[in-house]
Amino acid sequence: MELHLSPNFKHDKLDSPNFQDLVDVFEDTWEHCIFAPVQLMLKTPHGDIAAMMILSTYFEVIQICSTGQDSIGKSQAFFVNGFCRVFKSDSHGLEEAAKAIYKYIRCGLTHEGMLSHKVNYSRLGAKPFFLTYPKKDGNLDLNAGVTSIVINPQTFYIAIKNHFDGYVSVLRAERDKEIMDAFEVTFKRLWGLGTGENIVGMTEHEFLAK
Repeated sequence: MELHLSPNFKHDKLDSPNFQDLVDVFEDTWEHCIFAPVQLMLKTPHGDIAAMMILSTYFEVIQICSTGQDSIGKSQAFFVNGFCRVFKSDSHGLEEAAKAIYKYIRCGLTHEGMLSHKVNYSRLGAKPFFLTYPKKDGNLDLNAGVTSIVINPQTFYIAIKNHFDGYVSVLRAERDKEIMDAFEVTFKRLWGLGTGENIVGMTEHEFLAK
């Protein structure tokens, strides 16, 4: 029985891979297994929330790939740092926004399967997200916690896709050794390269039998 590693590549792609082989599989997997389904969800009535459940995983992933480190036990920190890579800003408020989105969207949807009363979804807003905070002495009080979040899933997706395309372009150029090394370490760890094949403890007949 022939199995594919990603939609366009079989397992032999990684038998003795060069760097571009790793990028090929990474790009192919995200383009066809993640972004293509998200696009379908965004075209489906009431599909925005399901799309956000998938899109919100990107930030932790891109931070792992960019650092070569494991995020176990550090999920929020990796999410926040990855979020700030995608939505670059010198404002301290961006980190606080990332923490709120992690809590109420990423974790709220993934762990609880429920919509938080603080989160609203609308495609009318010009930006991917808006957050509202209470004021103290006429200034936003970021320490008081967010009062509401408005997400535009369509522009949120576009921002993530643009970042992904840029990241892949940097990998393809093979000019930044630090970025290349972090990606390679991550990819080899996640795909278990050099550890041998996965063993499926049954014959093909047993697997296909009803």
